[in-house]
This record gives sequence, structure tokens and C-alpha cells, in this order.
Amino acid sequence: MSVLGPNREKRRVAIYIRVSTQEQKIEGYGLEAQEKHLNDYVEKNETLGLQTKPQWLYTDVHTGSDLNREGLNRLREDVRAGKYDAVLVWKIDRLSRSLKHLLMIFEEFQKNEVSFISIQENIDFRGPIGNLIFQIFGAIAQFERELIKGRTQMGRIASTEMGNFTGTSIPYGYKKVSNDHGKGSRLILIPEEKKWVKQMYEWYVYEELGDGQVAGKLNDLKVPKTNHKRLKKASPQWTHVMVRNIVTNPLYRGEFVANRTDELNNLLPEHQWTIVAIPASVSEFTFLQAQEARKRRVSNMAGTDYLLSGKLVDMDLERPKRFVGAKRFKGGFSYRRKQFDKGGKHYPVFEIAGQQMEDFVWEKIIEALTNPEIFIEQYLKREADPTRIEKLQQQLMMLREHKANNELSIERIENAYEEGAYAQEKMEEKVAERNKKHVEIESQMQDIEDQLSIISAKEIEIAKLKEASEQVKHRLKDYDRRQKKIICQIFVDRVEMRRRKVHNRWKVSGDVFFRFNPNKFEKEIEMGRTVKKLVSAVKGQLEKKNVVDGAGERT
Repeated sequence: MSVLGPNREKRRVAIYIRVSTQEQKIEGYGLEAQEKHLNDYVEKNETLGLQTKPQWLYTDVHTGSDLNREGLNRLREDVRAGKYDAVLVWKIDRLSRSLKHLLMIFEEFQKNEVSFISIQENIDFRGPIGNLIFQIFGAIAQFERELIKGRTQMGRIASTEMGNFTGTSIPYGYKKVSNDHGKGSRLILIPEEKKWVKQMYEWYVYEELGDGQVAGKLNDLKVPKTNHKRLKKASPQWTHVMVRNIVTNPLYRGEFVANRTDELNNLLPEHQWTIVAIPASVSEFTFLQAQEARKRRVSNMAGTDYLLSGKLVDMDLERPKRFVGAKRFKGGFSYRRKQFDKGGKHYPVFEIAGQQMEDFVWEKIIEALTNPEIFIEQYLKREADPTRIEKLQQQLMMLREHKANNELSIERIENAYEEGAYAQEKMEEKVAERNKKHVEIESQMQDIEDQLSIISAKEIEIAKLKEASEQVKHRLKDYDRRQKKIICQIFVDRVEMRRRKVHNRWKVSGDVFFRFNPNKFEKEIEMGRTVKKLVSAVKGQLEKKNVVDGAGERT
């Protein structure tokens, strides 16, 4: 009597056989030998309820590391078509030598309710135990996907740190070309489109045009959206969204943010973002002006007519308080810290003449932007070799490229092991050599980063101020109040106010702190990386020398 019972059907089993060219020569391992073993297994294990047919046999003479095989492709198609209940192999590596490929195939089998049987490993993915094993393999497959995702992201970051552009779309004003070293690609400017990007910022900052108005002018002037094919499917008309994306995208000031998240898609702290330097369409200062102009229009807050809103701070208090602009009943305006009571003590109002304070600060800004080097030299002694930072940055970029290439070498060695080119011992030996090299490279990188972190930020300070000076020094005398407000918001960090009584009269003094070095801009880049870590270390050294965030002036 059959152990299956009278109404139970046998499982339809496809047989898959693979040998490499070399394995054909090994006795007992060729196609015929495997076929005989597998057919015997089906016939002799009646309790498993298996059945097969000659036309259910699939064969390949091919390496096990390549998934693109004629026999395997036909088998997978027939599995998806629901022709079988199980797939039988001599050894699990006949299906594939790659764990990644095995996991993918097993997921296909599970999705199509097809079991898998391997004679040598005594595996049969059926029943409760088989389902459990399938689930384990599914978990491993998910883990492998996360690893691949992480490796892909790390590869993209490594490519970015070598100076490559890894974005998915090419922004207006740029085109992609191959890198000089032959690996990856970079962005270069399209002069005709760069001209219009600069014009958009000019309209936005100096003519107070909004996104839609700028788009309207571009359409009236029949400015083409692009000179190449990347946007040929898009609308030929400029829209306010397109303009907004250009005037708010930090890419146009020369920085491309390659990643903001880790391998689990969690948002990273800003200082851990990977940023690559690209050719700038507008200066950093022009970009900041546009952001301040936008902030002012969007917020439309009361008090925005005061140049120093939020800048003045009463430093005589245990917890410093800020001043607000206020109109005077007899005309004019002032900056005022309101009176208050705390801990049984009364703190009277602290008020200063607004126009006098603004005039003083504005004159200092003009002085700084008209003669930037003289202004900074007045407070800072230049100690750093102006070329030293650039040389160190070039060395750091080269080491990052060596590091990325070394990581790719490790991956190639591991892939060669999977394909059978290396024995495990040889593979481990080569990986150990590469890991040692990896440690050496990281040590050299750390040494250069340490050197950068102790170089004074004065050269960067002067360079940034000079850059801003070139943009605005010819316009300063003609700026209206709104434009002066934008400049003050960018360059004035704070005005520390103090007062003391002398002969029953208040004597008021103030320290004006400007911010010309990069650590006070919204985002900073240094050869494709953020420099907040570098500048924060330098800042600590500068503060020890009583130089805080640029240059200070006392009223």
C-alpha cells in the first residue's frame, strides 16, 4: 500500500544539474553522474512522494558565480509559471556559489511555493521545518540587502570624496563629464546657463523679484531651460518652483551634499554630511544674500526694518537678553532691552539710540568690505603659509582616493574567492594585507586632518572677506535700507552691550563681533568635506588669543 494514500498526489520535481568546464573531467562529478544520483534519489525515497520526468531536467556547463545561465533561466521561468512543487540538486553550490544569488533564488522559490532539496547537504525545504529554514534564509536575504545598501552608500560616499558627482539629476547650468583620472564623473559649468543663473540671483537680491516674477522674466526673454537633453521631456516654460529650486540650492554656491543619512536612512548630524566641491555659479556671499532676502520676505515679521534686529545683547545680566527695535514718541527709533524684575531685584530699561548704533556698525562693515585685508590685519597677525592649507587638502584628497581604491580591492578579492579563484587561506591573507594598508592610509589621513585643525583660520577669514568684498564693494554706498539689513544679518554676529554709572549717568559701551570666517556661515565646505570640525578646533585656539568669530570693535 502506498504511503501517500489513495488521494494524495506526488510532488512534481525539477532536477537541476550544473558543472563547470573543469568539473566535467572529474570522475563521478559530470552531468551524467549527477543525473543518475538525482534520479535514484527520487525513485528510492518513496516516502517523500516525489516524481520527475526527463523533460523536467535542466542542465548547464557554466561557472557557478554567474547567474545568467540558459538552463537556470529556463528553470526559474518554469518555477514562476507554477510547473513544479520542488527543485532537486546534487549539491547546493550547483545552484550558485554566490550567497547573494542563492538568497535571491530561494526567495523566488518561496514566493512560488516551491520547495528545494539538496542531496549532499540533506536539505528539504518542506513542511514546518522547511518553512522555518525558508524564513531564516529570508532573514539572511534581508540582511544581505541591507549590507548591499550600506556598501552601495559607502561606495557613493567614497566616490564623492574622490571629487565625483553622484547626484541622480544634473542641475541647470551644468553638464557631466568624465573625471580626469578616468573614474567617475564631475560637473562643469555651461557658460551660457551660468549667466542666467547669476541673473536670477541678481533679480532676486537687488530687484526684490519673487520666484514667479523671475520665472515670468525668463519666459518673456525666451530663455531656454537647457541646452542639452536632460530636460527635453519637461515643460519648456519656467515656473516659480524651478526658480525657487535654483535660488535656494546650495549646489549653486559650489557644494553638493552627497548624503544626509546613514545606511538605515536615519538623518545624520550636519557635520557628518558628505559634501563635494563643484564649480560655483554664484559666490557664497551672493547665495547668502538670496537666503536672507527670502527669509525676510517669507517671515514678514515686525521689526524687520531695523538693521540690527536680534543682534544686540545685554551682557551685564546673568542670562544675557536681546534688544528689540522700538520707535520713539518724539520721532526716530532706538534699540531697547525692556525692564523686568527677577529675584527681588529690578532691572531698568536699557535703551540706546538706534541710528547712532546702526551708523557705527555700517561704517565698520564698509571699512571691512572696502579694504578687507587691511581691516583683518588690524586685529589678526597672519601666521599661516597661504599655500600650506591647499597642499594639505590636495594630499588629503589623494589619500581618500587611495582609501576608496583599497576598499574596492578588498571587495574584488572577496568576489574572486566566491568564484573559486582563491582558497580561503589565500583570500584571508590578501584581505589582511589590504586591511593593514587601510589602517596606514587612515593614519595618514588623520595626521593631515590634525595638521589642518591646528592651522590658523586667518587665511580662510581673509579669503572669505575678500570674496564678499568683490561682490558688493562698488554697491555699498547705494544700498537701500532693505539691502543693508541683509548685509548686517550676514556679517554681524552680535553686538555685546554693557553700561555702568559714572557720576549718576550711564556710560554705554558695545563690542561688535563680525563673522567673516566659514564657521559662521550656514554651511561650509573644504575640498568636498564640511569644515565645521576643522574650524571649531581652530576657533578654540583663536578664542585663547581673544579673537572671537572674526574681528571686534568697541563703540
